[in-house]
Amino acid sequence: MDEHLTRLLTEFNTFFWNYGLAFLLIGAGLWFTLRTRFVQVSLLGDLVRILGRRTRAASSGLTPFEAFCVSTGARVGVGNIAGIALAVTTGGPGAVFWMWVTALVGAASGFAESTLAQLYKERAADGSGYTGGPAAYIAKGVGSVFWAGAFALLLALSDGLIFNSVLSNTMAIALETTTGAPRWLGGILLALYALWVVRAGAKRLAGFASRIVPFMVAAYLALALGMTALYLERVPDVIRLIFESAFTPEAATGAGLWFVIMTGVRRGLYSHEAGQGTVPNAAAAAECAHPVEQGLVQAAGVYVDTLLVCTATAMIVLLPEGAAASGLTGIELVTRILTDAFGPAGGWAVFVLALFFALTSVIGNFFYSEMSLRVVTKNRTLLFAFRAAVVGMVFLGAQMSLGLVWNLADLFMGLMVLVNVTALLKLSRVVTTLLADYRARRAEAGEPVFSKTCIPEAMRRGVSLWD
Repeated sequence: MDEHLTRLLTEFNTFFWNYGLAFLLIGAGLWFTLRTRFVQVSLLGDLVRILGRRTRAASSGLTPFEAFCVSTGARVGVGNIAGIALAVTTGGPGAVFWMWVTALVGAASGFAESTLAQLYKERAADGSGYTGGPAAYIAKGVGSVFWAGAFALLLALSDGLIFNSVLSNTMAIALETTTGAPRWLGGILLALYALWVVRAGAKRLAGFASRIVPFMVAAYLALALGMTALYLERVPDVIRLIFESAFTPEAATGAGLWFVIMTGVRRGLYSHEAGQGTVPNAAAAAECAHPVEQGLVQAAGVYVDTLLVCTATAMIVLLPEGAAASGLTGIELVTRILTDAFGPAGGWAVFVLALFFALTSVIGNFFYSEMSLRVVTKNRTLLFAFRAAVVGMVFLGAQMSLGLVWNLADLFMGLMVLVNVTALLKLSRVVTTLLADYRARRAEAGEPVFSKTCIPEAMRRGVSLWD
């Protein structure tokens, strides 16, 4: 039964993502790129300036940098190692180019959804911060309580339960392989960590993420730079191969052009999450002077995830000549390459970094799902039950065979994308109005400060803050 259902879901998800959602997400990205006059490129200077405020403590919510670290911690996971290695070995070097294109386009969608999350956020019931995200702008901006609730439920199921069980399974297997520890022990350790996560609170989680995420990203990039130094003479050949294989892939992999494009597009979309509706939940928790500021910050996460971390994995796999054709794939391939390059320390470095990637992903997944649920319900009993379910699924996930669970996660994510992107397109005029206000105020005063009186009265429906 499970095998039959898994096969059916695999076939459906392949068609759903490759021929439906991919076009929807790329189309939305192009739409917002043109409507915002290439905001993801034209305001790069502002992006750097805003991120530089990380030392400024927010009085109530998170700082822009803390929200950025929470979302980056969720984006940068074990999939950035295993998933990219798989994309390169199956789709060839050309998939990397299409992954870059998807990131550049997707950054505009990421900007739009996080800007909207800021506009429609509200103060938390306990006064400890802010809540918001797609559920909020769907309910308040679009005016659909039903679809807001549906989105919150889909997000809670996929990120809070299914994805966390996938992460725990991956790390329990890695622990078993590396140390010989049984999976049930890995499940207990990870469940205890999840228990700390659900009890820590937003500020503590964001503080932890802001300390660990820059370290883990820098450490992984250092590994990639070390590989680059060892194979420096190969760098021009690898870059040329990526661009050539993007348009003439048959010579490199035997794969058709369409397969290579879709491999890169799908891997990019899965990795940076722009348009999925997950990242805005962290963006809504930030405290900033203008909604556009957090939109820019979260767009930066797309660049960090795809243009830096994913590219680092691609270079690790492609630099040693013939490594991608060794028959290995995923995290096993990356581990073998770095072990050959740096000895046992290279393999252990992959394991430790993958562990940190998984731990920060658990934080992000829980943060997203609870933030979304808090928009549609304030019932403490339900929220407690959800937290208990998160801890339980982390333990159970370590013991499970997750072929079916992965496919269910793909399905739930796809449905989230449909709901979220539809809402984004409906609210695109609000996004462009906010951006025009930001640009005008920046030209006048240099430091834009937003008030809801800055937008037409018809757009103020559902905006409870920003007086």
